[in-house]
Amino acid sequence: MVKKIIPNSIILRKYIEFFYVFNTDNPFKFSYLAFPHYNTGLSFFKGATVNRNGFQVDIESAAASKIHIEILGKYKSPVLVHYNGPIQEVAIIFKPFGINRFIRENYHSIAMNFSQAYQNAQWEIWAKESFNSENSIQELETFLFSQLVESEEISNIEKSLPYFHHRDLNYAVSEIADLTGYNLKSFQRHFTKHTGCSPVDYKRIVRFRNSIASRLKGNDFKSLTDITYENNYSDQSYFIKEFKRLTSHNPKKFFKEASLVDGDKIIWEIL
Repeated sequence: MVKKIIPNSIILRKYIEFFYVFNTDNPFKFSYLAFPHYNTGLSFFKGATVNRNGFQVDIESAAASKIHIEILGKYKSPVLVHYNGPIQEVAIIFKPFGINRFIRENYHSIAMNFSQAYQNAQWEIWAKESFNSENSIQELETFLFSQLVESEEISNIEKSLPYFHHRDLNYAVSEIADLTGYNLKSFQRHFTKHTGCSPVDYKRIVRFRNSIASRLKGNDFKSLTDITYENNYSDQSYFIKEFKRLTSHNPKKFFKEASLVDGDKIIWEIL
């Protein structure tokens, strides 16, 4: 049902975590909870309409020729996704700052909400053609190359990422700004412009995703106490509160309900 595909191009792998293809020719219903992530998703749909209500997305079958592009913003609560009917979807999961190499707008200006339509005539034309191709992923890579543009501003702010993702050293945002050559206000402005969230919220999301990886991907069972301190939470009480804010579950329930979908890159709670 969901097929994950790693880009063939080494260059695209710098910016894209993976593609996934969701395709069903038969009417069906499927629902899952998606959780906050530092990556960015953009989906091409054929034969579907997308409606949003609160932190819920309803994807319904529509005229077979209808093309829709949906882009995710950064969100700090779980998102409930419903599929209903025969639907075709090709999604791009961009690494942090990855999408910024392929769009001309700043990311925050087009993805201010947790999910919204992306209006772009050139991308829509490509989508109409690609869904009729037997090599849609190959053609998607070719299209993405045609859109790829480097930016000194993005490259400079991207230098902050290792400090956010470092597990052993818990850098403050002010320290990260200084280490990357920005004053604090300038760093906050540029970071939010290109990631769609503040540095503080980005740090929260990274720590949350790292804690999931600690539990779900490790070979050895780790207690909540181990995960708490391994991921720089001040104490277990705070760790539990953060999990409830970001998933609506306490950690024990989350780890019981969460599912790895096609490997360890997609973690959903399938309902």
